[in-house]
Amino acid sequence: MRSLAHRGLSALRASALTGVLAFTLFAGGCANAEPSVVAYVGTSRITQQQLDDAVEGVSSIVQEGQRVSNAAVINALIHGLIAEKVAAANKITITDSERDALIKNSNLAGLLEVPQGRPVAYDLADQQIVSGKLGSEAYLAAVSEQQVTLNPRFGVLDPRQKTIITDQSASLAEPTPTQTP
Repeated sequence: MRSLAHRGLSALRASALTGVLAFTLFAGGCANAEPSVVAYVGTSRITQQQLDDAVEGVSSIVQEGQRVSNAAVINALIHGLIAEKVAAANKITITDSERDALIKNSNLAGLLEVPQGRPVAYDLADQQIVSGKLGSEAYLAAVSEQQVTLNPRFGVLDPRQKTIITDQSASLAEPTPTQTP
């Protein structure tokens, strides 16, 4: 009788050990899936705090009645990192004066005066500058080769264009939904 109880206890311990081991292996495989990370672009990451700051910065310049699209801001941040990586791989230098010149006559000019908005404006400018220097076809090919992982709570990423698949709008702002009484 004692050996049966002992075997049962041993089986229970083995089962518990197997469960812990399986959990550890599963969790270890998800080590890069940090909840505070919005997306990974190669080894770089975009954090929830960066997204929150960027949305706050962009929100400060949108017109009344508009709200900032998180997906559009995430796309801008992802493509800013991609542009940075493509520029580095092709020995392309981007200066703040190039960025400022591109942005100052656009509807994003107000972001240059907002500390939390400037990085978003620069990310958007970097895409245009690198694409212009590299050529749009070569740039798009380089974009499609980039390793990007989006946290699933933000949607699904188009594997070729590296943009969140949502509505077809590319605007950073969209009208707020009207409320019915």
